[in-house]
Amino acid sequence: MKTISFKRCKQKAMSFSNKIILSLFILFPVTGKSQIGLIFGGKFNQAPGWIITDLNNNSKIDLVGKAFYGGIDFELNYGAYRIAFVPELNFSFYRKETTDLGQFSSRMFRFQLNTHIYFLDFKGDCHCPTFSKKGSPLKKGLYLNISPGAGFLENNISSSSFAEKNQYFFANIGVGIGYDIGINKNLTLTTFVNGYYFPSLKWDGLTSLLALPSSGNRRANSLTSLEQIQTGAVLRYHF
Repeated sequence: MKTISFKRCKQKAMSFSNKIILSLFILFPVTGKSQIGLIFGGKFNQAPGWIITDLNNNSKIDLVGKAFYGGIDFELNYGAYRIAFVPELNFSFYRKETTDLGQFSSRMFRFQLNTHIYFLDFKGDCHCPTFSKKGSPLKKGLYLNISPGAGFLENNISSSSFAEKNQYFFANIGVGIGYDIGINKNLTLTTFVNGYYFPSLKWDGLTSLLALPSSGNRRANSLTSLEQIQTGAVLRYHF
């Protein structure tokens, strides 16, 4: 069974995040047409392959589930059309107790390159916050989000008799909608709902763990896709 120290996983995740941040400053320099945002919300996950089935009574343990998350983004506006590039970094943590298998926890560090397309006001410009724009609130505030991304995932199952950790770098693609509400000339509150698809996540140690006699007669897959619904809000400051 492969065991990876949390310290080493954390160092790799932080190194990944630092490289992303440096790339953002190189590719998207901060200008007077930018907004910085604080993100808070929830994630609803489904990973069919990682659902553990007890073959004795057909009961199931769904390892992944709901999680809170937080993050930061930068809204960068270019050109005369209402398309905004919004690089995002976020972190989530999830924990639950499982029968006979101890405690399961999951940490996810993630980068998303969001593209906001204001399709109802496409020929307008993005050079001022929503509060300053003319037109109906729906027309000037509603946008489509296209969001490719990548990140680092760490899963852990531990009890008094064993420990299994898994680290994985992943890619994903997402699409969603959002709505900007201008509070004043400096602040914007954005609500959103996004759906994400992670095509292939691998956890060989999960099947190795379930093969142990102490785990009981349980089965799960090492490979799974992950579907995620993400909802929340962003408070942005225009500068």
